Amino acid sequence: MTNSLTTKAAEEYLASTSNLILATLRKDAGPQLSPVWFVWRDGTFFISTTPATAKWRNLERDQRCSGIIDHPDGRYIYIAGIAELSTEVEPLEITTEIVRKYKTPEEFDPYMETVHARGTRGIIRLKPISIVTRLLD
Repeated sequence: MTNSLTTKAAEEYLASTSNLILATLRKDAGPQLSPVWFVWRDGTFFISTTPATAKWRNLERDQRCSGIIDHPDGRYIYIAGIAELSTEVEPLEITTEIVRKYKTPEEFDPYMETVHARGTRGIIRLKPISIVTRLLD
């Protein structure tokens, strides 16, 4: 196990289309788990959502969160940190980058139409304080 996301194997894994399971804290301090799409850049996970989601409301109240990106073969990346929240309006730069990662070129435009219809996007920036990886050395 390592405490770094700078290995070639970790970078390749983060570029894959695996979901990050994001854990936030509900009002009662219980966990709220959400599978999310993300991009990893400049030492930060970027996640796009709408401000009406439970994860967004939880993070407005308490920015502490953690997450795991796991694979059935045993590889995983666990992260924990403090989220920063912001909103994104046109041109939806971060959201566009995330959708391009997960959707094929044929799926991209129709999917982005649904994103635009939902309006303002909330952007979660999670710079890990703690990192644990397995089988990604």
